[in-house]
Amino acid sequence: MTGLLEIRERLRNFYGKYEIYVVTGVKFVLGLITFFLINSQMGYMERLNHPAVVLLSALICAFLPVNAIVVTACGMILLHLSALAMEAFVLGLFLFLLLLYLYVRFAPKNGNIAIMTSILCFFKIPQVMPVGTGLLREPSSYLSVLCGVVVFFYVQGVKLNIVNFTSIEEAEGTAKFTAALKMLTSNKEMYLVLVAFLMTSFLVYAIRRQSINYAWRIALLLGNLFQMIILLVGYVLLGMPEKIVWVVLGTLVSVVISLILEFFFYNLDYSRVERVQFEDDEYYYFVKAVPKVYVARKDKRVKRITPRKKTTVNRRELAEELDIDQDLLD
Repeated sequence: MTGLLEIRERLRNFYGKYEIYVVTGVKFVLGLITFFLINSQMGYMERLNHPAVVLLSALICAFLPVNAIVVTACGMILLHLSALAMEAFVLGLFLFLLLLYLYVRFAPKNGNIAIMTSILCFFKIPQVMPVGTGLLREPSSYLSVLCGVVVFFYVQGVKLNIVNFTSIEEAEGTAKFTAALKMLTSNKEMYLVLVAFLMTSFLVYAIRRQSINYAWRIALLLGNLFQMIILLVGYVLLGMPEKIVWVVLGTLVSVVISLILEFFFYNLDYSRVERVQFEDDEYYYFVKAVPKVYVARKDKRVKRITPRKKTTVNRRELAEELDIDQDLLD
């Protein structure tokens, strides 16, 4: 454990010293993955499929606030939709405007959460996002998780129903718009995931704020278990048993990552709990203090050992010092 604590402190010191470079690098990687996945999953506009477009967009977004990645990603999706069908583009435009309004209104500083949710949905392990946001963020940020889920399912819905947009003639624009609208209104899996993620986030948030010992540990374990049960029951009722394996795998990944988050952000020593009580003119206070687990910085001290200088004393000086006759030293 001491070794892990030392590694944690080194990582914290490294981040504190090189924060600007770390944040820029993370935004670059996040943008690179996001734009690459958009092109790989859609790719309806050939001009956007060039690797240089992805690389240049990620490089520019790396030096801008994280919301630049959100806006750029929405723009790329809309451009691909416009090349596929104008009806899908119009519905996507209204959807993104609504989501962006809610995002800017309630969770303007959580763009990374929305992006990570969509990315993890693509890799089929998004369960870590509601638990992680419940541990680290306030309830207003949970909206960003829901936005990421809606965007992912809309993009996947277009991909799975591409025949409805390519086989219908241009004169039947109403049919295309109806097909695009059904991707949202009839997607029961999306609503299942939204309900499960929202309930999980609030459950984790409610438990981790309690003053009980190991509140975060209890919150992440119960939150992951609760989320897994809802998703398993929901997929069984929807007749989608093939999703069960990914639910279990995603839950295991979520538990591991949640434990890592607890170690870095809430590692407390419950063996040294202190309880203090005091009062003023109006209230009586009961305070529970739990110290954090940390490794004291080791101060290195270098002790220089110098050889003793060799000195010589003649017989006369030694006799005078001892107050004896010089001849006695023969």
